[in-house]
Amino acid sequence: MHWIKTLVELFFILLISSQLIHAAPFIPTDDQQILATLPDNSPPPRYLSAADFVSDTGSNNLDQTSELLERAYLQGDPRALGQARAQLDQTTDQSIDTLMLQARAFQSDHKFAKAEELLKQILSQDAAHPDALLTLSSLLLVQGQFTEAMNYCQKLDDPALRVYELACEVQIQSMTGGLDAAKQTLSGLAAIAPGLDASTTRWIYLIQADAALRSQDATLAKQVFDVIDDQTVPALMARADWLLSIGEYTQVRDLLQEHTDKDALLLRLITAQMKLNDPKAKQNLALMKERIDVWQIRQENAHMREQATYALLANQVDSALLLAQKNWQQQRETADIVLYATAALKAGSQKDIKLIQQFITDTQFEYPALERDLRAGKISECLNCESVSQQDSTLQTTNTAIERAPTSTTVHLGASATHKDDTI
Repeated sequence: MHWIKTLVELFFILLISSQLIHAAPFIPTDDQQILATLPDNSPPPRYLSAADFVSDTGSNNLDQTSELLERAYLQGDPRALGQARAQLDQTTDQSIDTLMLQARAFQSDHKFAKAEELLKQILSQDAAHPDALLTLSSLLLVQGQFTEAMNYCQKLDDPALRVYELACEVQIQSMTGGLDAAKQTLSGLAAIAPGLDASTTRWIYLIQADAALRSQDATLAKQVFDVIDDQTVPALMARADWLLSIGEYTQVRDLLQEHTDKDALLLRLITAQMKLNDPKAKQNLALMKERIDVWQIRQENAHMREQATYALLANQVDSALLLAQKNWQQQRETADIVLYATAALKAGSQKDIKLIQQFITDTQFEYPALERDLRAGKISECLNCESVSQQDSTLQTTNTAIERAPTSTTVHLGASATHKDDTI
C-alpha cells in the first residue's frame, strides 16, 4: 500500500519547523549575485520558471509532495517544505490523500486545530483510515492529550497493522506510568525492526531513545544508538539529548559542529560549547539570534521551543519562562517538559513548578531525574550523570563477578528479546 511508505513520518512531522534553516532578510542588488550555496547532496532545481511551477502543481503529483514533506522532516530542508506547501496551496483536489498531505503541512506549522479538523473530516469519510488515525493520535500525544491519543491507536484493528498499533500504544504507555512495561514491548519491536522499512525502524528506535533518556537507562541508550542512523535530524537530536544528559559535551560538539544550519541542532551544539567554554559558542548564539529576529519580523509563532531555549542560553530567564509557558500550551513532549521545568526552576517560579508537578501526577509522566530536581528546587547541570555512574558501577561489579565465576557457569544479562520473525 502506498501509505505504508510514509506512515511513520507522520508521527514526527511536528518537528519539521524546529529543524529548518532561516536566512536573514536580504535584498540583492545584482541579478548575478549568489544568494546561497547549497549542499553538495541537494536535489536539482525542480522549477526553472513560474510557468514550470504552475504546470507542475496542476498535475497534482501527490507522491512528489509527500516526498518533499519527508525530505523536510528528515533533512530539515526548508526549500522542500516550501515547495510542498506551494503545491498544496495550488491544488483544488479534495481527495483523502490530498487532505492527508494538507494535514501534515498544517502540523509542521503547529496549526493543530486546522490539522485536526482535516483529519476528522477524513475519518468521517473513512473511519478506519490508518494514516488519519495515527496522525491524529500523534497530534494529540504531542499536546499531552494522552487518553484521546490512545483511543485513536486502538481503532487500528487491522491485523496487518499490528506493529503500528503496538508502537502507537507503547509510545503513549511509556509516557503515562508504564515506562518499564513499555521498554519490554519496545524490546520486542526493536528485535524485528531491522526487517521493517526504514521509517518504521527509525520510529521504533526514537521511541526507545526517549524511554532510555527518561528512565536513565544507559544500557538501553547504548543499544539504540549503536543501531540508529546518525544522518537524519531526528536521530541526531535524540543522540545529542542523551549525550547532553550524561555530560558528554565534547561528543555533542563533535557530532553537531557541521550542522549549524539546523536550528534544533544548533541550539544543542551551543549548549555543549558553552559547557566546554568554547569561544565559538558566542558566535553561534549570535547566529541563532539572527534567525529569531527573522521569525519575529515574519510573525512566525511555530518556534516557541527554540526561542525559549535560546533565551535560557542567553541567560534571559524571565523571557525564557514566558516563552516556555507559551510553548507549553502547544507542545508537551519530553523536551517541552524539561524546557518548562528548567525555565521555572531558574526563575524560581513556584506557581509554574507546581503546575508541572501536577501534570506529572495527573498523567504519571515518568522522568525520575527531572522529578528529583523539581522537588529539590534546582535544575541539575547533568540530569542523568548520577544514574549512569551508578549503572557503570553496577556493570563493573557484575563483570568482576563474571570473571571470577567458574567457567562452567552461564550468566544471562538482561531480558531476552523477541525474535524478528516471531509474532509480536
